[in-house]
Amino acid sequence: MKKALLITCVMCGSILSASASGNKKITENKNKKTATVTKKAAAVVENRANHLSDQMIRELGLNNYQSRKVREINMEVVAQKMAVEQEFAGNQALIEEKCKAICDVRDRELEDVLSTRQYNTYFGNRPAYNQVEQEFMANLAKQNKTQEIATSTDSKSANSENTITLN
Repeated sequence: MKKALLITCVMCGSILSASASGNKKITENKNKKTATVTKKAAAVVENRANHLSDQMIRELGLNNYQSRKVREINMEVVAQKMAVEQEFAGNQALIEEKCKAICDVRDRELEDVLSTRQYNTYFGNRPAYNQVEQEFMANLAKQNKTQEIATSTDSKSANSENTITLN
């Protein structure tokens, strides 16, 4: 149990340090609004990839090396998928085509990392892993919408309080 906790901490630390070193464009960007969006997107990519990786690690019974490699692969894949989703927003057919090609590359990469048994299990469960990703994004969208509603309600309340104070 202690080893698993230690390994998880080490992996999270290495992912955070890798993502921090890879986000130089964020700090170089002079437009604060764009930088904030970019930071949020990077956080979403990391959370989405980690969520999927955690699921795969549990279900496939991966060792430390495999876990690290799967996290790296998923981080790249999720970043590519999100870029495609943003670039081709509104054209679902094209998004699905591009994401399928990205996932095909992931399949080839995972084939080199996983044992035959693990890869066969992964390959059979790909629809379930895609569903995990979609549910994660749907939940994230729902949370964002709830936060936006709460924020707009708070600002309306503040405006009405200001109106009352001014009279």
